[in-house]
Amino acid sequence: MDELVRQALAKWPNVPDCYGWLALDGRGQWRLGQERQTITNPSIGAFIARNYVSDESGRWLFQNGPQRVFVDLDYTPWIWRTVPDKAAVALANHLGERFVAPTCAWIDEAGRILLKAQCGPIGALHDHDTEGVLDWIVESSGAPLLADALEDRLLNWVVPDLALCWPGAASPIRIDRLDSTEVESRFHFVAHPGECRS
Repeated sequence: MDELVRQALAKWPNVPDCYGWLALDGRGQWRLGQERQTITNPSIGAFIARNYVSDESGRWLFQNGPQRVFVDLDYTPWIWRTVPDKAAVALANHLGERFVAPTCAWIDEAGRILLKAQCGPIGALHDHDTEGVLDWIVESSGAPLLADALEDRLLNWVVPDLALCWPGAASPIRIDRLDSTEVESRFHFVAHPGECRS
């Protein structure tokens, strides 16, 4: 969190919270206002990213000086992208933080890939990276899967016995099924904080 934000919190501790003003979409873009306009100014986006935290209830927020601006999440608190990293492929969240590889992986009923690194919250993989990551899915035995066989299994949500061979990871990562309606409760976050004000 920015030092100026910390100072503002100390100076004005009782500023009312804000709901319904800021959102994070499924591609890791900040959206503003009722019209959900994309924030394109890099400085503003970076300021939001540096001050994006969760509270004890699992509500994600942007600490805007002394004011807590709660964030509506399209799906998950983080959105992942794949990025080249020497001879491997790293993960970067929408805040720009890099991780070597995921430690856990899931596929939901819509075919969306969810990943978790050793530390940090659950994140959905950006849809532009999904096709490339599907190429790394194999049988849990390590045997490759033909594209048609993988597509058939995913369309029918037959996920058991699949693994993700992440480039640079020490071993394959088991892939589990996860219903999208269970993501919030399982990973203890609140996608729409304005619906459950305390």
